[in-house]
Amino acid sequence: LQVVAPPPRMTAEQIDGMVAKLAQRMQQHPDDFKGWVMLARSYKALRRFDEAAKAYRNVMRLGGDKDADLLADYADLLGVMAGGRLEGPPLALVQQALALEPTHLTALALAGSAAYARGDYVATRKYWEALLKQLPEDSPEAQQLAATLAEVRAHQTTKRATEGKPAAAGVAASHPSP
Repeated sequence: LQVVAPPPRMTAEQIDGMVAKLAQRMQQHPDDFKGWVMLARSYKALRRFDEAAKAYRNVMRLGGDKDADLLADYADLLGVMAGGRLEGPPLALVQQALALEPTHLTALALAGSAAYARGDYVATRKYWEALLKQLPEDSPEAQQLAATLAEVRAHQTTKRATEGKPAAAGVAASHPSP
């Protein structure tokens, strides 16, 4: 029986050095699609978001706009950079990913989040219910999503109940005019 030791852990400096070498290589080979993908994901993992966005722009330039995974990854990055807001360019990327792959997990999750943020509970349910169908029923993710969908249904019911009622009716009734 031969025991194999796990490989030594890399230091942050070593990782930064590898990423810097890759970035330098990309300057010399600007049409290397796989290299740009690796660089974009590396920068994102290192939370170097501006550099990741620049690398993703190169990925898109080289055909990444035909890959739902890459579109959703880029949309997620742009959403993070916008403080969690997905409207605008991130949502356009999500919609592009869903056009390519209507059951893409990340794109469905992001589209549902964007719909929820704008109070569109019908769209939220559409996206998140499609996502829920794809998750293993007993997984923690499915259980969390099911609970969140129950909250969305409650919001939707509350919204329907308050629609059509004048917003200031309660205030006017409690403060009659002189």
